[in-house]
Amino acid sequence: MNIYQRVVTFQGPMDEVVPWAVEMTALVNDKTDLDVSLWQGLFGGPLGTMAWSTQVSGMAAVGAAQDALGQDKSYLKAAEKARDWVVMPGEDHFMRVQHIAGGGYTRPDVGAYAEVTNAAPHEGKIGEAMQWGVEIADLHAEVTHQTVLFGSVDYGEYGTVGWMGMSDDAEGIDRGAEAIASDDRYLKSVDGAGGLFRPGSATRRLARRIA
Repeated sequence: MNIYQRVVTFQGPMDEVVPWAVEMTALVNDKTDLDVSLWQGLFGGPLGTMAWSTQVSGMAAVGAAQDALGQDKSYLKAAEKARDWVVMPGEDHFMRVQHIAGGGYTRPDVGAYAEVTNAAPHEGKIGEAMQWGVEIADLHAEVTHQTVLFGSVDYGEYGTVGWMGMSDDAEGIDRGAEAIASDDRYLKSVDGAGGLFRPGSATRRLARRIA
């Protein structure tokens, strides 16, 4: 299982950006074999951030979709509408999921929340970091009752790993944070992993699915 995302930060009237982004989501789903969802960044990143996310079989599926869209005049024309809203070039991310904790993965519904945490291991510590990543994903799922995806982020800073924790609603995010803060096992595990990762490499973001 792999997760492909395109993340773009917009600087424009959100009452125009959001409907356009929803329109683009529907257009991509119509013109390709992908089943794309749209997420709005809330915390941990620049205001105005949008992420298009989809589950893919591999890089070949991404390439086929990109080829199809690159030749589709309706898609290219619609994309041009956002030219003046883009603060900087967007980024594509590709995560190969190695482990699913908390039960089988079900695609989150509109209104669901996702917490995304990334960190880059020290050189020579990637194997240990991957092992710990599975363990903390299992513990996180146990403590918060959330589904957690863990895997390797193939591109960007070398060796980066990532976790995605899913909640049906904002109340679930609050309950999870409270549960983690009061669980000594979780806090000790995180403290014990400090030597595995490069200082300053960890990031955490929260997003909500809007389409």
